[in-house]
Amino acid sequence: MEKTRKRRNTGRVTLQEVANYAGVGSMTVSRALRTPEQVSDKLREKIEQAVEALGYIPNRAAGALASGHSDTVAVLIPSLTDKASSRFMQALQQILNKNEFQLLLGCHEYNQRKEAEILMTLLQSSPAAVVIFGSQLADKTYQLLERANIPTVNVVGSYFKGAKITLEAAFFESAYELSRHLLERGYHHIGYIGAHMDNRLQRQQLNGWHKAMLEHYKNADQTVTTPEIASLQFGRYALTEMLLRQPELDAVICSHEDIALGVLFECQRRLLKIPSGIAVACLDGSDSCDQTHPTLTSMRIDYKKMGKEAGKMLIDLLDNDDDSEAEAPLSQSFSYKFELRQST
Repeated sequence: MEKTRKRRNTGRVTLQEVANYAGVGSMTVSRALRTPEQVSDKLREKIEQAVEALGYIPNRAAGALASGHSDTVAVLIPSLTDKASSRFMQALQQILNKNEFQLLLGCHEYNQRKEAEILMTLLQSSPAAVVIFGSQLADKTYQLLERANIPTVNVVGSYFKGAKITLEAAFFESAYELSRHLLERGYHHIGYIGAHMDNRLQRQQLNGWHKAMLEHYKNADQTVTTPEIASLQFGRYALTEMLLRQPELDAVICSHEDIALGVLFECQRRLLKIPSGIAVACLDGSDSCDQTHPTLTSMRIDYKKMGKEAGKMLIDLLDNDDDSEAEAPLSQSFSYKFELRQST
């Protein structure tokens, strides 16, 4: 005779147990937790005491499905260590928290298979919206977003036609202007060093650098890139590799600040003077560029401002989800700030 498999007890306190403790029905407890303004103060206090005494944790996903509303926003980012992701996330979280939304975070580390799997997990919590930052949007991810039928905010990532809000940054323009700056200062042999980022965004940087070099009739073939995340170690390695290939190298543009710091350290180890021996600049600057020796010329994209704007636009969208005017997709492009320092 086949045995019936028993479901493992999770040990979590149930809604019914809270109801029994408070001496009310489970529907009353559910209503008090979802819409506390609809029950009397005395009854609400009684239920809150039961919740606290038993350590009950509400099932937010089930509550969201039942009510049609959710107080969570799912956010999918490529890396926890990437400074751009970190700056964006901090600013976004501040806006969401002020408006009583909680952030649900997933990180795929630039793995497209994991990207879709993590998004599926996030969607199972029935979030009010999804924010995608710097994503390549694998086919499965794209399909999941289309089927989810919830507001999507696409930030500096691959194109998604279903996005309600799209925020872009001037990656091509910043690389082009930084390359022109170096060329106009008399540097001729300028290399590009890049770490893993969304393929489309890295192409924009490369294309901007490439265009400036060709406009000045310079060779644009000196690049070193890696599928790994940006690091000081890679910056040191990449400069060594470039100097072996092209000893006359006189300037380097780095996709990330950490790479540029590694290049600075390697130059100092080799006793190469900056900027007379070699100029160094980065496309992902922050306040840290003021603290290096020499200080580091950079292009800065304000990811904190981007996070705040994404949060404000999303809150407005969610507040007006029944407004027909809110149906039109919104988009905004963020420029860059050129910060000239001692390294060029």
